[in-house]
Amino acid sequence: MELQPLTLAIADDHTLFRKGVMELLKNFEEVTVLCDAINGVELLERIENNMPDVVMLDLEMPEMDGIATARYLISKYPQVRILIMSMYGEEELVVKLMNEGVHGYLLKNAEPEELRKALQALRNNQEYYCNLPNHHHLSR
Repeated sequence: MELQPLTLAIADDHTLFRKGVMELLKNFEEVTVLCDAINGVELLERIENNMPDVVMLDLEMPEMDGIATARYLISKYPQVRILIMSMYGEEELVVKLMNEGVHGYLLKNAEPEELRKALQALRNNQEYYCNLPNHHHLSR
């Protein structure tokens, strides 16, 4: 897989998880993390003047969750690619988000290599949906 350079912003209210992902991303030479935030409100403030290629959003966050943030990004910055991260394989929710225009979905227990694969897919204008447990028919 030829790795395309990309810029990234992350929003997740679990600080340890967020910092852990950022630490992990340091091993991916092709990825530049522009900013990180604890919720959608903070994320939107931080990316306003520095738009990333890809935004990683936690599904459940206080103040402005991943769904609300994704909807805002889709309407205002359609060029930004959105990767939703969640602990759960909630099929209906994922389908709903896919229908609304989210580009990718990854479970938080994914392997680092899968995260890299997902980011590259989005960077290359493709979509990436992790295999939801027991729902393998949900691949596009």
